[in-house]
Amino acid sequence: MELVRPPQDPTVLESITEAGLAMMASGAEVSRVEDTVERLAHAYGVPTIDVVALPTALFVATPEGTLLRRIHRRSVNLAAIAAINQLSRDVAADPVPVSEFREKLTQARTLSPYGPRKSLIFAAFAAGLISQLMGGRLVDILPAALSGILTQLVRQRLRNTAIAGSLADMMSAVVAAIPALAAAQDPIFRPGSILVGGIMILAPGLLLTTAVRDGIAGDLLSAAGRLLEAILIGAAVAAGASLPLYVYLAMGGRWP
Repeated sequence: MELVRPPQDPTVLESITEAGLAMMASGAEVSRVEDTVERLAHAYGVPTIDVVALPTALFVATPEGTLLRRIHRRSVNLAAIAAINQLSRDVAADPVPVSEFREKLTQARTLSPYGPRKSLIFAAFAAGLISQLMGGRLVDILPAALSGILTQLVRQRLRNTAIAGSLADMMSAVVAAIPALAAAQDPIFRPGSILVGGIMILAPGLLLTTAVRDGIAGDLLSAAGRLLEAILIGAAVAAGASLPLYVYLAMGGRWP
């Protein structure tokens, strides 16, 4: 006689899919997302599961049904990735009720490693340091730090708005050029170093790293998608920084 397995609780599939969705939206690589979803599925008694993770969508299929979740917004949140990954391991070792898991997942996905003020401080420090690495003088540190603060501030303000994405990066780069253009009036400054220090805050370094890791793991579609996204971000930053500089030079501004 064939054994009939009772249908799977739909909240289980939804919950583990939300975990993978949160990790993917936070910048996790495909292999980590798929491993986390599969580990949670086995912990909650789902014997067979297929997971396909893409930068813009997550597919989770079981014998009881399939879920497709669209990823509309992507960011970098390593704290959320680490917390959800650890939560999956804890649940695999000691399964908790799905309702409790969902509560912990909500807390984990909203974690942030640094508050807005700390992010501004780190942006200022990084921009000032990069200006020195790019051949700037000591006097360039202050305007470069101001450029980094303005860049990060605009990016934070636009992160959850309708113009988030490459357009937000372009607008942030426009603001990053303002301190450099102001410093160009005095020959003691090197505005090029100041400008580079400010816009390097927007460089998609982690996105490129994740694309390479996906490519090495064989997830070629995700790797290509993330590489294209990094190129688009770079193009948006270059366009944003070039626009005010072009207008400034067209008006007869001084640029050493």
